[in-house]
Amino acid sequence: MLELNWHDNLVIVSFVAAIAGLVVLSDNASSDGADDSLGDSFAARTLSEEILIKMSFTYWIVYCISVFGLKLHLPEDSWLLLSLKLTTVLSYLLTASSILSLPLQRMAVRQVEE
Repeated sequence: MLELNWHDNLVIVSFVAAIAGLVVLSDNASSDGADDSLGDSFAARTLSEEILIKMSFTYWIVYCISVFGLKLHLPEDSWLLLSLKLTTVLSYLLTASSILSLPLQRMAVRQVEE
């Protein structure tokens, strides 16, 4: 039986929230459809923002899965343990970079429009 501490419980909750976020984003994308009354720049901006948000949710799901993969009792010299550690670090960094890219992308679009 695995012992779960407060960090593990927080990761479980955030894992479920990330899945719910992806479901909500996919429902909004399918129900919105293509609206031709909006400008092309606005549609491109919202599409790129939506992609960045989906990327951050997806990377966070990978992070949560790899954190719980590290809870498995694997030998220290196992290649699987090393790959799980690497996946955890990379997915965490990719999540952070996706989240940080969103306001930077908004500023870049705003400068192009002006």
